[in-house]
Amino acid sequence: MKKIVFALSFLVTAQLSQAQSVLDMANDAQCQTQENLLKPMIKSSEHAKRSLKPTTWIRLSEGYANYTTACGKDSTSAKQAWSAIHKAQELDTDGEYTDDIKAVMNGDLMYSAVMNQGVAHYNVGSLEKAVELFLIGMEVQPTDTLSSFYAGIVSNQLGNFDDASKAFQQYIEVANGRDAVSYYTLSTIAKEKGNLEESIKWLKKGVEDTGDKDIQGELINTYISNEMLDEAVGDMESLVASDPTNSNNLLNLGILYDNQGKKQKALDIYSKVLEMDPDNYDCNFNLAVFYFNDAVEIKKEVDAMDMKTYQKEGAAIEAKACAAFIKSKPYFEACDRIRPGTPDIVEPLNNLKNVLVQCK
Repeated sequence: MKKIVFALSFLVTAQLSQAQSVLDMANDAQCQTQENLLKPMIKSSEHAKRSLKPTTWIRLSEGYANYTTACGKDSTSAKQAWSAIHKAQELDTDGEYTDDIKAVMNGDLMYSAVMNQGVAHYNVGSLEKAVELFLIGMEVQPTDTLSSFYAGIVSNQLGNFDDASKAFQQYIEVANGRDAVSYYTLSTIAKEKGNLEESIKWLKKGVEDTGDKDIQGELINTYISNEMLDEAVGDMESLVASDPTNSNNLLNLGILYDNQGKKQKALDIYSKVLEMDPDNYDCNFNLAVFYFNDAVEIKKEVDAMDMKTYQKEGAAIEAKACAAFIKSKPYFEACDRIRPGTPDIVEPLNNLKNVLVQCK
């Protein structure tokens, strides 16, 4: 039986190999066909008289674009298609062929040629060549999201931040793209250039356009790290007013109140969030930390007492601290239930249990 299986496997492999060989032959034939069509067009572009006609270059551009999409052996053919149509535009001084040129320059064939060859370069690690083609793709069809998004991503990878900014701005403002990465990257680039106002602008637009939780978190962190709590609260209060049912906006407003030291306002907001979403991990965590830290601060009063003061007031203060520790426990437990085994919860919860033993 083993010999039969081996023989069958060999036969299948041979058939696949033969099929691949046939496919390669078909591809080679297709490439040869396109090359044969392209040769006279190239020759015309080199002719003394015909090279002065816009139509010569229009046909050549289409020829290179067709060759790229059908064959693609020449890694520069898409750029040559783009160059040829610009040459046609340059020669069309009276505008006779404006519509024909525009049809090729901004057509699907050109876009396909440029983007496919760009992706091919990217896949083999030629990022510089890839991004050059993606940037051309942005000109071919400005309202398509693919070229501007790819151009932004790869430009940023290469450290070409001006091109990355240009690409992502077109992606958002012209192509109406809404991927959170674009807003975050624009904000980061602006921040790296020292333009905090521009950085915040892109984060705010990202929140407005996408409602992305991570962008909103980055906006709040930016406000807090730059001591702009009043501005942050103002923005968040407006968001909450426009959509009171958005638990994420409410939570962030609570965090900001907490950072401002407006403890009661923060608690009121956290309570509203849990009414909407009892399993909100971040809100449960914030409440757990809120009461735990409150207990620690109260306990410090006891630790600072001399013996005489402790004998007189210590027990009452310790009871107050224990009450705060007890309040924190259900929120820590909720976090552990929502995300079991999370290190940020396991250790504090174990510490809390040890503290509560002493409170009995």
